[in-house]
Amino acid sequence: MAAALVCAVAAGLLTAAPAAHAVSGTPAADGAHAFTAQLRMGGDAATTAARGCSGVLVHQQWLLTAASCFTDTPGSTVPAGRPAAKTTATLGGQTVDVVEVVPRADRDVALARLARPVTGVTPIAPAASAAVAGETLTGAGFGRTKTSWVPDRLHTGDFRVDAVDATTVSLTGQDGVSVCMGDTGGPALRQKDGGVELVALHSRSWQGGCYGAPASEVRTGAVDSRVDDLGGWIKEIRNRDRITPADVDGDGKDDLVVQHTNGDVVVHRNLGARFDAGRVWSTGWGRFVDGKDLGRLYFADITGDGKADLVVHGTDGNIAVRKNMGTYFDGGTHWSAGWGRFVDGSDLGRLYFADITGDGKADLVVHGTDGKITVRKNMGTYFDGGTHWSAGWGRFVTGADGGRLRFGDATGDGKADLFVHEAASGNVSVRKNMGTYFDGGTLMITI
Repeated sequence: MAAALVCAVAAGLLTAAPAAHAVSGTPAADGAHAFTAQLRMGGDAATTAARGCSGVLVHQQWLLTAASCFTDTPGSTVPAGRPAAKTTATLGGQTVDVVEVVPRADRDVALARLARPVTGVTPIAPAASAAVAGETLTGAGFGRTKTSWVPDRLHTGDFRVDAVDATTVSLTGQDGVSVCMGDTGGPALRQKDGGVELVALHSRSWQGGCYGAPASEVRTGAVDSRVDDLGGWIKEIRNRDRITPADVDGDGKDDLVVQHTNGDVVVHRNLGARFDAGRVWSTGWGRFVDGKDLGRLYFADITGDGKADLVVHGTDGNIAVRKNMGTYFDGGTHWSAGWGRFVDGSDLGRLYFADITGDGKADLVVHGTDGKITVRKNMGTYFDGGTHWSAGWGRFVTGADGGRLRFGDATGDGKADLFVHEAASGNVSVRKNMGTYFDGGTLMITI
C-alpha cells in the first residue's frame, strides 16, 4: 500500500492566510492537543498560495514533524540547516519562525527548532512503546477536511493500527476519517491514564474523502512514521546546542549565550527572574559548536569593559577576539597562534578563558594532557608566554577519565579559582587562587 500512497504533505496548497487545518474528522475541542502546531512553508500573510503541514511540540523550542514537509519533491533528501523556504509554526496563539531543520535518515521525521521558546504550551513526550496492531489511535492535524480547503481549527479522528514495522505504522481511518493534505507531521496519539502520548507522525495516505481528492477514492489508509523509539535522538539533537553563562550586556549578571547548531549565536539577557527570548548577535558558526570541525567559541571579557567578548579558537591554531559592540561582535583581531591541537581536549589539551590575575580582563589558561596548567596573562592585545600554576591534571582534560576542570570566581575577590569535578565521586572542590598558584582545595558539594 505504501508505495502508491499520496504524500499528504507540503503539496497541500493553502488559498487564504489562515493556513490549512485538519484530519478529516471532527473539530477538536478548544484547547485539546494544544501541542499540535500549524506549519506554513513559503509566502506571507498576503500570499495566495503556500504549503501547509502540522507538527508537535516536544520541547519548548523544538517541534517534531515530517521531513517531507521541507521539500517540493517527494522522496528527495532534506538537508539539515535552515529551511529552504520561510517557515512558521503557530500554536498556543503564538507564531514563531522555524530556523533549523534536523531530518532523520531512516524515516520521514525531522526536528524543527523555533526562533524562540513557546510559552504556555506543555510539550508532549514520545510514547515508551510502539503501536500494536488492532489498537486505536487518535490522529490530529491542520489539513483539509471532507468539505473545506482551509478550515479554521484542528480536527481529529480515530485510526485503527493495521501493522507495525521498524520505522512505520500502517493505519486505517475509521468512519471515513482520512489523513489529508496539510496533516503531514501531525500526531497519532494513544490515550493513556487520562492523557495522551505521542506514538507516530502522519507521513502519507490515500486521502479518501478529503476535499480535492478524486471522488472515486474511498480508501482511508495511511502510513505514519514511528517516534516511540526517538526519545534519545530528540534529546541528543537538543543537547547539541552549546550554552555558556557570560555577562554580555555588562550589568554584572551572567546572561545565557546559546550557540545553535545552525550557526546562530543568541544572547538571552538576564532579567533577574528569567532570561528574555533572546537576540541573534552573530551567525555563521555552525561548524564551531563541538570543536570537532573548524573550531570552537568562548565568551569572556577580554577587553576589560565588563562585557563578554567572542573568542574564536580555530583548528588552524589561531585565536581571534571579536569585541562586544553592544548588540553584536566586531570582525575580530588576532591575539595568538599555535593552538590547533588544543581545540577539543583530545590531542594536546584544551584552553579556557578566565580572569586569573584579577585585572578585569580574561587571561588564557592552558590545560595540557601532560597535566600542567599554565596561565598566559592578558596583555591588552595578546597573551604573554605563560606562567606555570599547577600540575597533575592529565586525567581531567576530556572529562571521560578523572573528571573535568572549570575556572570561575568562587571567593568573590575578582580572581578566578579552580573548580575540580571528580568523575568517580561526583565531588566538586574549589582550589582558591593564591596569586601564583591554586591552594589544596575545599570540598564544596557532591553532585
